[in-house]
Amino acid sequence: MNHPHYDGPGRLAVPHLVGIDEMGMPALAQLLLQRGARVTGSAAAESEITTELVKAGAVVTYGFDRATVRADRSAVLWSEGGIAQGLELARAKEMRLAVLHHTQALALLTGKAAASVVVTGSHSIANTAGMLVAALDDRNPSYLLNDPPVGGDSGHHGGDGLLIAADEDEQEGTVPALRPTVTIILNAATSPPRHLDQDSALDRLEASARRSATVVLPTWDAGACTLAQRLCERSGPRVIRVGECLDADMQIVGITWDGTHNRVTVQDTDGSWHTLLVAVAGRHNAQAAALVFAAGRVLGAEGEDLARGISENFAGVERSLTPLYLQAGITVVDSLATHPVEVEQDLRAARMLTEGSVIAVLEPDDWHRTLDLGPEIGARLSPADEVVLLPVHSPGSLPHPEAGPGTAAIARAVTAAGLRAEHVHALDDEQADAGAEQLIASLAQPGDLVLIMGTGRAARLTRRLLFHLGAPTAPIPTDL
Repeated sequence: MNHPHYDGPGRLAVPHLVGIDEMGMPALAQLLLQRGARVTGSAAAESEITTELVKAGAVVTYGFDRATVRADRSAVLWSEGGIAQGLELARAKEMRLAVLHHTQALALLTGKAAASVVVTGSHSIANTAGMLVAALDDRNPSYLLNDPPVGGDSGHHGGDGLLIAADEDEQEGTVPALRPTVTIILNAATSPPRHLDQDSALDRLEASARRSATVVLPTWDAGACTLAQRLCERSGPRVIRVGECLDADMQIVGITWDGTHNRVTVQDTDGSWHTLLVAVAGRHNAQAAALVFAAGRVLGAEGEDLARGISENFAGVERSLTPLYLQAGITVVDSLATHPVEVEQDLRAARMLTEGSVIAVLEPDDWHRTLDLGPEIGARLSPADEVVLLPVHSPGSLPHPEAGPGTAAIARAVTAAGLRAEHVHALDDEQADAGAEQLIASLAQPGDLVLIMGTGRAARLTRRLLFHLGAPTAPIPTDL
């Protein structure tokens, strides 16, 4: 429900969001609506996301049209570029309206908050950001997340005391820059199209870090270790290193998995020990809890309160190894993984959830990333028992003219790393649309687990597969 009076930055009082359903934008729309802003937006087509935003009070039009941009808008905001979206952005510039990237809007909001935390890095941000919101739940933080917590929303306005934001990366050249109280940097690695190589990742993340009062970094990521060294070479933000090594500022004493929870024991800077229960599989998610704990302590939260917040309030992030579905004796779970490191981490987590075989279904994301990192993605997929490759999902760019479905290099790398070719199944668009569910069902037996990774077709595939497993001879409804 909207607040009776808008109390946020003036530029965001009457905004138009181009691509209101794209990365980061739903959260921004939700937060602004709760502050009392009058939000309009555009999207390529109606979806579950836009339906919820309309229910919350946004006015959404479908299809990108210059006429959608009105003179009464305080600013026109955008997140993902594209030819269609560009029509509205060009019209806004002609009308001399303020045109702001999502990150610039985020900077206006962090500037208004008494304290703020930004979670960033080259990849794997969702669970850490969601866990931080849960850990600090007793403060009713405002937050902007790229992916919603299980059962929750991606955006919330709880006041200007504390703002938590997930930010994939600042858009190059945008101003004003984010200046948060704390920045958690999870990793620094090659991640096209944003970070074309390790050096560009380090340069951009170092620039972000130096605008923060405190930076929390892991010791288990090589890029983050290099970044910590850079930051300590000259005066700058306070640096807190978290990890299992003895010289870490916040030490992880132990991590165990009991079948339903990771138990993470951390030693605080004052020498006290705390146990964090994380209801999501995967060592990487256990390690993320320690980073969250460190950031919370910087903000002045008590260790007991942070441990309780993580243990009681965090059930995971939608489509990030949660929830687990069981149909016909087969477990099906979603994953947002597309970066090679994410793929390997979630595949290892999947092994923790079953004693049977793991069928890994991957929909690569972005042509640039797939063509550059395809061989590495394939190598990291090879520990699966069966691999199904869907065509590349890259709505913001045109396919490579000779790449076909885009997965040939990944398939070759999977077999080169040791998985026999008969266990690798690369589908083209027609095969993926007409028979992906049937193929996956034929590969899985009771006791097995199907891990579905991706953000395009993959987002719908889980529901379709569950239906097919439950009713193998029935046609799959078109609305699934």
